Amino acid sequence: MSEEVLKALMELFALVVRQDGKLREKERDYVASFLEKQLSSNLMIKYLLMFDEYIGFPEYGKEEQDNEFPSVQDSVKILDICRQINRTLNRGQKTIVLIRLYELVNSSGYFTPRRLKVISIVAEVFKIHPEEIKSIEQFVLGNDPDKKINDPNILVLQPGTDVCELCNNMHEGYSGTTIMFMRLPSVDLYFTRYFAGEQFLLNGVPIGARAIHSFPQGSSLRLPNRQAFYYSDVSSKFLSETITQKISFVVNKVSYRPNNKQRTLVNVSLSAEQGNLIGIMGPSGSGKTTLLNLMSGILEPSSGTVALNGLDIVKDKEKLEGVMGLVPQDDLLIEELTVFENLYFAASQCFGGMDKAGIVSIVEKTLSSVGLADKRDLKVGTPLNKVISGGQRKRLNIALELIREPSVLFLDEPTSGLSSKDSENIIDLLRELTHKGKLVFTVIHQPSSDIFKMFDKMAILDQGGYLVYFGNPVDSVIHFKTLDYQVNAAQGECPSCGNVNPETIFKIIEAQVVDEFGNYTEKRKVKPKQWADRFKILNTAEPVKEVEESPEKNLNKPGRFRQYLLYMARDLKSKISNIQYVLLTLLEAPVLAFILAFIIRYIPDPESDVYHFSDNENIPVYIFMSIIVAVFLGLTISAEEIFRDRNILRRERFLNLSRSSYLLSKVTILMGISAIQCLLFVIVANPILGIKGMSPAYWLALFGSAFTANMIGLIISASFNSVITIYIVIPLLLIPMMVLSGAMFSFDKLNRTISRPDKVPLVAELMPTRWSYEALMVSQFKDNRYSSLVYTADGETFYSLQKKISQADFNSVHRIPELREVLRDAAEKHDNPEKIKSLGNDLSLIRKELAKIPLSSDMVQFDGIDALYPGKFNNDVTGSLDEYFDELSSIFNKQIIEAERIKDEFVSLNREKLKALEKDYYNYKLEEIVTRYYDPDKIIKFKNSLIQNTDPVYLDPPAEGFLKFRTHFFAPSKNIFGMRVDTYAFNVTLLFINSFILYLILYFDLLSLTVKFIARFRNLKKD
Repeated sequence: MSEEVLKALMELFALVVRQDGKLREKERDYVASFLEKQLSSNLMIKYLLMFDEYIGFPEYGKEEQDNEFPSVQDSVKILDICRQINRTLNRGQKTIVLIRLYELVNSSGYFTPRRLKVISIVAEVFKIHPEEIKSIEQFVLGNDPDKKINDPNILVLQPGTDVCELCNNMHEGYSGTTIMFMRLPSVDLYFTRYFAGEQFLLNGVPIGARAIHSFPQGSSLRLPNRQAFYYSDVSSKFLSETITQKISFVVNKVSYRPNNKQRTLVNVSLSAEQGNLIGIMGPSGSGKTTLLNLMSGILEPSSGTVALNGLDIVKDKEKLEGVMGLVPQDDLLIEELTVFENLYFAASQCFGGMDKAGIVSIVEKTLSSVGLADKRDLKVGTPLNKVISGGQRKRLNIALELIREPSVLFLDEPTSGLSSKDSENIIDLLRELTHKGKLVFTVIHQPSSDIFKMFDKMAILDQGGYLVYFGNPVDSVIHFKTLDYQVNAAQGECPSCGNVNPETIFKIIEAQVVDEFGNYTEKRKVKPKQWADRFKILNTAEPVKEVEESPEKNLNKPGRFRQYLLYMARDLKSKISNIQYVLLTLLEAPVLAFILAFIIRYIPDPESDVYHFSDNENIPVYIFMSIIVAVFLGLTISAEEIFRDRNILRRERFLNLSRSSYLLSKVTILMGISAIQCLLFVIVANPILGIKGMSPAYWLALFGSAFTANMIGLIISASFNSVITIYIVIPLLLIPMMVLSGAMFSFDKLNRTISRPDKVPLVAELMPTRWSYEALMVSQFKDNRYSSLVYTADGETFYSLQKKISQADFNSVHRIPELREVLRDAAEKHDNPEKIKSLGNDLSLIRKELAKIPLSSDMVQFDGIDALYPGKFNNDVTGSLDEYFDELSSIFNKQIIEAERIKDEFVSLNREKLKALEKDYYNYKLEEIVTRYYDPDKIIKFKNSLIQNTDPVYLDPPAEGFLKFRTHFFAPSKNIFGMRVDTYAFNVTLLFINSFILYLILYFDLLSLTVKFIARFRNLKKD
């Protein structure tokens, strides 16, 4: 208390006393006693003399005329003093001043109208509520303990009465005693006084009878060695009249054994009711958070039950939806959003039927209640890069749950890392919740004395998950000191200052045995189970009465689509608010596109500065690298998306919000970002490299690759528990995609255990890069303006003419000569019984290859096909087949000549135009790759078949089945459902189908479950 305020109080005391012109000895003694509690002895004398001076002896030594109003001079002085005090003291402190004024006149029992009028003026200037003034008068001036007081703010306890359950504590040792408590609701202050022959202890400190004493949070009042009256019980009695909702929370013999390992909680039983603040303490690893998660329903007990109003929180989860709230130790805030926005989006997910104005009103009210109204427009930032303080972050985290007012609230170490002042503010906030009838459980670590005493009950856990105490916090010290046979066991608090040291409890619990040399050993004096057993024996508290009515719900979740829109709005706002993220996201793709295109813009003639697309040998490399860039960008923008939200998702799972809405919002936003990035990449790189008319095709293929990468990134983001692991996994995914894309290594030149010459390896079929690379290479080759230029009236294009030439050339130059060789071998073997098996293989190969030869209108099927079997095959068949081969060769040669003729005629008429188109649209290096121009083996014998190993881009795959779409690489088309589909359309469609399959894996969390199963299996093997 400041010197200025103390002087003002002395003058105010003097003004009250001198109204009747006479100071009584008891009144001066009261002032002396008041100063003695506030000051040292020297200062006490100084201010007592000041009080005497303000009284003005001997001027006021005689009785004044009986007048109920003070003089004008005194009235002015009173107003001046009260205004001075108003500027310094808060509302609660001013209320205490008023009580001390009443107590001053009560000390002598001399109540005059003028004295009471002065006090009335003070109360009016202090703006004390009239009803509370009336309560103060009755409480302070009520010196008859037997007089009945009918005031809701005053509680009178006497043995043998049935006022409340508190009177039951007075049966033993409280005979002839009256205890009074007063609550002032506007300032939430409690006061007590008692009438008895024995001296009471308030927080372990002796106090005088009839005097008014403050009864703050955590206080206890008792006669020595008698049952105590606790603040929590007194406040519950007052609040019971205003609290309509009843809660019974019962934990009954709960144990928890994760993965069949050693139990982390053992037979924990406790119960609580509405309006209580319950703390959970214990050393590290004692199971505090586990108990909190079991009580909140996040974990399922291995044995035992947890019930809220008779409803099992596991079995009746749907009935309890929205009743409980959880604030984990981890941050639940979105750092890019403001304080208001964080709370607004949280509220929107809880009040589905409310309009925006209603939600804003609730948010504003909640911000005011947690003291953050002036911080509403500040970004919350990160715990390291702070914008708001740690205490404000904690309050905002609590507000996320507080906004929907759950009946039961669980908090995991809400004061961790905070200053003592911030910690007290947090606990004050929780106490306010209990005044509204809420039940609050919180894990607390190293609380101060004030915070420790603010709890109604404290659950103390020991190593191994044993509950070794549950009851009043201050009594916990007495409990353990008694069990430890300490001399001062009855003292829970310091007798001089009233403080409690919670550390005393753990020093007793964890006390170690001393060896013969006086050194502490690692062996404990008392094991956790022994502490738990002793508590069970001594615990006489009865469990709360079970409430049968259903608990109130204050959760109205919006529909799935509305949740989807909210998630998307929240995510978009957080991303847009991060300017650095926006700039990098938008600039990364075009910068990479420019760097790549600029570097590989190749002109073969060192004397020329003229660039031609056709001569650039780096175009296939560009196609490959653009796909890798798309995949890389898709992975990097999604790899942390779900991991970053893991704490928020834990809360939202607790509210049972839609997982599909959340995931679809992520997918939608990532799709949009990838679409923009791929568009920017294409519109920058393609013009630099002179790629014309293909930008839509490039964009769609790159977007399909990036979108698939988005889904893969989301899966790994949801499956792994650290950022380091996620970014280690990315190269493990990206490198196989590069190796198995078909660009770096030819598929038929890979290890034979995974590859084959006629089809793309199965492992490569799983790579999105394989499909997008093939799609772009084939489309760039055959769909450009040069290749798709129409040469004839019936629609023949350059590509289709080249395709006819290629097919006819392969059959006449490679397949038929190879079949002639096989036929000659067969003719030599048919008379040799020892080579009958080899003959069968040769004839089977001929039959297969004859079926592959495309027959035109001027061709007929070989009529001796039924004779191509051992036993039927002879020299006549050989001769007939040889003639048939001659006929086919002749027809194929005519087809080549005709196609070349059509080409030559068109070229002769459009030579300049075709030359220009060829330079701008046709790339020679790309042609070499898709036609395998330099591959020496044009035909390969594999599994008794002849494989075309040249011009794959001109070879349509044979239809093999309804769903058999696997083909050779660079095939111009695919077969599916009995239809022939263009390769580009098929591959791009397959990319999006793959993305949908990956979404299902993400939705059902299959990779995460697999990772957890493997980890559990490894642990079981170790055990």
